[in-house]
Amino acid sequence: MASGLVAGVGLIVGFAVFSVMRTGAESTLRRNLVADLALRVHWAGRDIHDGRLLVRMVASRPFLADQLAAADAGRPAARKAVLRGLHAFLAMRISAIALYTNTGGLFADAGRFMAHPAVEMPLRGKLGTTLLWSASRGFVLRVGLPVRRAGTVIGWVIGDVPLPTVAHLLRGAGALGAAANLSLCGPAGSRMSCFPNTLAPGRAFPDAARTYDGRPLPMSYALAGRTGFTVTRNYLGRRVAAAFRPVGRTGLGMALTMDTAALYAPVYREFLVVLPLIVGVLIAALLILRWQLAPLVAALVASERDARESHARLRDSESYVQAVLDSVDEGITTISETGIIETFNPAMGRLFGYAPEEAIGQNVSLLMPEPYRSRHDDYLRRYRETGEARIIGKGRELTGRRKDGSEFPVDLRVSEFSLGGKRRFIGTARDATARKEAERRMEYIATHDALTDLPGRTLIQTRIEQLIRRAERSGQMFAAMFVDLDNFKEVNDSLGHDAGDRVLRLVARRLRETLRAEDTVGRLGGDEFVVLTGALVTPMDAALIADKLLRVLSAPYFVDDRTVHCSASVGIALYPQDGRDADTLLRHSDAAMYQAKRTGRGGYRGFDEAMNAASGDQLRVVSDLHKALSVGELVLYCRPVRACADGHVTAVETVLKWRHPEQGLLDADDFLAIAEEAGLALSLAEWTLREIGREIRRWRDRGLRPPRVLIRLGARAFRDAHLQESFGAILEGLGAGPGSLGLEVGEDDLMDDPEASLGALAGWREQGIEVVLAEYGAGHSSLAYLKRFALRAIRLDGSLTIDGSADGGIAEGPAAVIATLHALDIEVIASDVATAAQYEAMRRHGCDSYEGDFAGPLVRADGCERCLAQGQAAQPPMD
Repeated sequence: MASGLVAGVGLIVGFAVFSVMRTGAESTLRRNLVADLALRVHWAGRDIHDGRLLVRMVASRPFLADQLAAADAGRPAARKAVLRGLHAFLAMRISAIALYTNTGGLFADAGRFMAHPAVEMPLRGKLGTTLLWSASRGFVLRVGLPVRRAGTVIGWVIGDVPLPTVAHLLRGAGALGAAANLSLCGPAGSRMSCFPNTLAPGRAFPDAARTYDGRPLPMSYALAGRTGFTVTRNYLGRRVAAAFRPVGRTGLGMALTMDTAALYAPVYREFLVVLPLIVGVLIAALLILRWQLAPLVAALVASERDARESHARLRDSESYVQAVLDSVDEGITTISETGIIETFNPAMGRLFGYAPEEAIGQNVSLLMPEPYRSRHDDYLRRYRETGEARIIGKGRELTGRRKDGSEFPVDLRVSEFSLGGKRRFIGTARDATARKEAERRMEYIATHDALTDLPGRTLIQTRIEQLIRRAERSGQMFAAMFVDLDNFKEVNDSLGHDAGDRVLRLVARRLRETLRAEDTVGRLGGDEFVVLTGALVTPMDAALIADKLLRVLSAPYFVDDRTVHCSASVGIALYPQDGRDADTLLRHSDAAMYQAKRTGRGGYRGFDEAMNAASGDQLRVVSDLHKALSVGELVLYCRPVRACADGHVTAVETVLKWRHPEQGLLDADDFLAIAEEAGLALSLAEWTLREIGREIRRWRDRGLRPPRVLIRLGARAFRDAHLQESFGAILEGLGAGPGSLGLEVGEDDLMDDPEASLGALAGWREQGIEVVLAEYGAGHSSLAYLKRFALRAIRLDGSLTIDGSADGGIAEGPAAVIATLHALDIEVIASDVATAAQYEAMRRHGCDSYEGDFAGPLVRADGCERCLAQGQAAQPPMD
């Protein structure tokens, strides 16, 4: 009876010990798994958010939008500037970045994008954001965002941002024990797609089931947006204890599991040790109670030691997470719901100048300047009572206060979590000083001219708007002066572009030194400058300033031991009489400047005076043109277009001139624009057509085979349907076929109404007449319109003609334009080729034909036979 009682008591004690040990292990496991997973989910979500924030920062840079717009405006240097900016972004944890135009074409890229990812998971609620993984690159966040300018999408930025923290968290779960597994998955319809986990770090599971044996897996709860703990079977059929939680609002889920067999193994092992000991003790107790007690106590002590070791391993995982927090460069702190700092990692201490022990236990307002410091407790109380938050759950730039009292910008994000039934907050902080300085520098580069360091067009318009607001308050006037250098092209042609650039820098310096500190000097491009001077009393004040500028700019320039003389012309527009907005003032000052050039270079003109004078001049020109058409004062000149390959003449360009009885021989630029406005463009076009038809017939009568003859038309004549019909009739009457003629139309004339131009192009092609786009590269036509126009030949603007001395950066622009046109199967004609060096450079860059002094001189149409005879002999161009 006694032995049975002792045996029964022993068994009860043994099972009680086993139950207590198992319950304690489960409780500790649940608490530690839930807390550990919450922290890992927070870090994963933070890493994803920061990666998207990096790409958003790039896409929101005004510099990129301005350079994309500049590229559409035909400025090849824009791509080079963007490339420098993109390479700078690679230092900001971005592994690859690409900029696309709004039409989908790649504009510029830097770095190396992840190719062929094993898992590709779009994130919910974050359009254009995808989490990628490959065995060679690990986790990468790919973000695509629009680039906006004035509210309009003009391009797209796509960036790859590595996520080392996510990979580190997955691998680090192994510190919990060999049976621990951390997994990250996303939805894939009714199934799920999983990234590599702790137990399979090099293998992804792109198509996995959400259930096992009809029961949901822990990850299925996380993907459904639920947070919790369960004991169930995993995808391998093993019984596990699992904590699960969604990763913010990304649609991803994370689950941390521990194999219960591994968890309870020490307990079972201890129980199997304890039970035989208890039995042995009971048997021995019948023989001698004294010798039984010692082994029993020893067994119990050993069992407790094993349990403590199991619990210590779980605590080690907390130490591991703390070690990660201590090693990251980002400041991290946790705060109680009353605002008391509970943890403060070393990076936070370096950021604010406090040691962790100095900050822990203090109110978090310690890190804030006034007035935020004194208001913080009220804000926190209002949040607890109403849930109204301005910072929690959002990333913001705030001002921080260091221990020494200095203030600095800080990027802060505060998130809320619950632990032990109590509300807590976790804050992450980064010093934003370097970022803000980089943004300030990028903004400066985007708004200033790189050559002269003067404000560019955007900043000039901003300054004009500021002057307008000031003038509205004070009632004073101010002047916008458009300054253009005279004959600057001759400086570039004779001394080279490097010398021309030095002259432009000297001009900028003289303008700055001549004007007051409150005045503005800016450069629009080329040799065009803008001067803004305020607080004027009378228009005469502006005239005196313009006269002073002209005297300063007309002084000699000393460049490379040479003396350069270069005067300027100035146009003046006054606020408010000449315009009440920036665009109008700039346009009117530009018009006044051109009038100053027409009436004699080296002078200045006011807008009103210039426009009145121009009106009178135009009336005289129109009257004289009517007379010229009737008395035969118009003269037709020709110049050859030669093939770059062998020098034979592929076409003949016609140039209209006017032998004015008083002003001598006038170029077409002196009267064609006025003829367009006066409605004489059609009459001039018909006269030119008749003359060309006679010349073609005469050339054929002399045994020559004339190539295609190109006639230049303005916008109005080009779109005139009656002229299209009369072309065919006139050619038929003169015996010249449609293939004998082609048309040239300027880029600006074609693009001022693209839809009307498309209709006109179709009409000319019905007549069998091809159209050549002239001065390409000086206007604003886009590749999209070139494709719609389906042009077969384009003549480049003379500004794109270079010689062999041009450096690589300058040569890249023409080479890129030529390559792009060839890709569209368009013949490319170089303009204004005057030297053998220019011919060789343009031939090397791929031009098909060229025109200019090197191709042949401009001669009268009735003296063109020699040129045609030489062209048919196909002689290569000679130096």
